Amino acid sequence: MQSKPFRPLQFGEISVDRCVEHEGDFFPPARMFPLSTPEAVDAERDWMEPHFIKPKSAGGRMQAGLFAYVIRTGRHTILVDTCVGNDKPRAFSPAWNMKKTNWLSDLAAMGVAPESVTHIMCTHLHVDHVGWNTRLENGRWVPTFPNARYIFHKTEYDHWLTDRDAVGMDGCYDDSILPVVDAGLADLVKSDFAIDDSIWIEPSPGHTPGHIFINLKGGGKSALFTGDSFHHPIQVAYPEWSSFACTDKEQSAATRQKTVARLCDTDTYMLGAHFAAPTAGRVRRKGSRWKLEV
Repeated sequence: MQSKPFRPLQFGEISVDRCVEHEGDFFPPARMFPLSTPEAVDAERDWMEPHFIKPKSAGGRMQAGLFAYVIRTGRHTILVDTCVGNDKPRAFSPAWNMKKTNWLSDLAAMGVAPESVTHIMCTHLHVDHVGWNTRLENGRWVPTFPNARYIFHKTEYDHWLTDRDAVGMDGCYDDSILPVVDAGLADLVKSDFAIDDSIWIEPSPGHTPGHIFINLKGGGKSALFTGDSFHHPIQVAYPEWSSFACTDKEQSAATRQKTVARLCDTDTYMLGAHFAAPTAGRVRRKGSRWKLEV
């Protein structure tokens, strides 16, 4: 059984694709989700293997990705979250420290030049969601997308303004957020922000105080970009499992539980920020729990 690739999605005239920085092994469940148990993970292998978790014969590791969603509407080119980025000192993960990837050229190969991007929408401001907001140029961090408006929820921005050294930040405020603000490209928005009637945000607090979901609709179809509210599809089955990086674990769990109930047995796509390919799925009931059907 082979892992399925991500296939670009079409919502009428709106397309959704991914630009991948990295895809592969994820943190072990016990580290990522303190409430998890091996038995509970094994109970969901029937639908998670081989794309969201490797078979035990292949090591059994959860799979995840670092990528930006690329939304093209015909009028706007929007990136949702911008990965880790290149050249950035990161102490939390050796794999993230001073990365050298082809992500920007891969984006160009998709037909997206930095100058053509109209919006950067960050579901939250952790280190692995803001990295390509900036790039190193002549020893300075400058905005990678000079014509884009960078959309930050004001609650999220204000929180990290006074807590720059917290879990999940790892120096990104100074090299990936502040240069955008100083360049006058950041819009600090409230929860009623919308780009147009096809793309709008909603609050989804818990993982971080100002975490947002991004709603998309078009062509009679809909999608919900869930950011890090769901790090891995196993949290669809166990929404009570919060990650070690959640600022408010109880609120994070409550957000997931409401979201699973809302999406269950509907046609709305769930698009997590780190879901390995095929990434896009729909929530379906599975006995007393749920699964992500792809």
